[in-house]
Amino acid sequence: MLLHMFLILHLQVLVMASSSSSEEDGSSERDDEHSKGSSHQHQWGYHDQDTWSSAFEHCSGKSQSPIDIDTHKVFYDPRLPPIKLEGYDLTGSPALTLINNGHTLQLSLPSSMRIMRGFDHVYVAAQLHFHWGTTEVPGSEHTIDNIHFPAEIHVVHYNSKYANLTEAASKADGLAVLGGFIGIGLHENDNYEKILSALTDISIEESDTEIPGFNVRHLLPNSLERFYRYNGSLTTPPCFQTVSWSLFNDSIRVSRRQLAALEDTLKTEHNKLLSKNFRAPQLLHGRKVLASFHTVSTMGKPREAPQPETQDNNVMKTSGGEWHILAITFGVLFAITFLVFSMYTYQQKKKYSKFKKDSKQNVIYKPAAIGKDIDQTSVTIT
Repeated sequence: MLLHMFLILHLQVLVMASSSSSEEDGSSERDDEHSKGSSHQHQWGYHDQDTWSSAFEHCSGKSQSPIDIDTHKVFYDPRLPPIKLEGYDLTGSPALTLINNGHTLQLSLPSSMRIMRGFDHVYVAAQLHFHWGTTEVPGSEHTIDNIHFPAEIHVVHYNSKYANLTEAASKADGLAVLGGFIGIGLHENDNYEKILSALTDISIEESDTEIPGFNVRHLLPNSLERFYRYNGSLTTPPCFQTVSWSLFNDSIRVSRRQLAALEDTLKTEHNKLLSKNFRAPQLLHGRKVLASFHTVSTMGKPREAPQPETQDNNVMKTSGGEWHILAITFGVLFAITFLVFSMYTYQQKKKYSKFKKDSKQNVIYKPAAIGKDIDQTSVTIT
């Protein structure tokens, strides 16, 4: 009897332990799925950008990316420190993984690559990727004065105070992205060829390959001193508004053939061509775009702490400048008119004096004879 009761109690303990274990496993799986971010739980594409906000709340925020950079409205900020990179030369390093994830062409980067200067913290590289269009539709995400470039490169870094990209992505100071505009040149770009030559190996969605290490710094413009800076977001779901963007003014050049390889090789779901993978420019909503250099509009007018100006102030500044020009113009015209009038008056006086003198010389006066009538007096003008 005692043995029977012991067996029953033992079975109950086993059942309870099994149930508890199942619950813990399920909870662990849910936590892991949550940590991956909501973009893994929902399907999204570039053809339905207008619906992103319905599944990803951050996509409707007021600090979204990309944006149009209006060069007439940027503010020169001399306090922006130069960007200093470290560990970008991966020549001789282990092979790098190149991925077609169905949304873009992505290259995984080692944590030895870092931004050492240019921000308040050191930022660690995680990956780089590209955005492009078609032959007819240029595909950069950011635009300059509403002009698209053929393609754009993004080098994604996360703040070194966080453990990894996943943790940093949702933090206010989590991410820093270096962006470069890609244009078409006359010659092949040997540095880009190290990536583009491997595209046929990953043409299918969710495929990857390995390529030899190389100097990733050569994928960016020669000069990193001239750049635009603003606060924005990821340009894909979940659209976290945690990115400090640096967009270089100088562009990178590839050949038309190389750009065509990017536009025409990779496939996405259902074997469709992966192209036009860029998000439309988003509204600024009052954000300031800073520049590390003088643009046409900021030449000689550094604004360290830009403040919005009232319409009345703008009118006064404009009117004052215009009145100054008008005053000078009228002054010059008045001086010329006065000079011409003086010369004309002098000439007329001189002519009249001569005429009067000549008239006196040509008059002969003959006095009348005494006793004669006054009407006998004659005046002869010769």
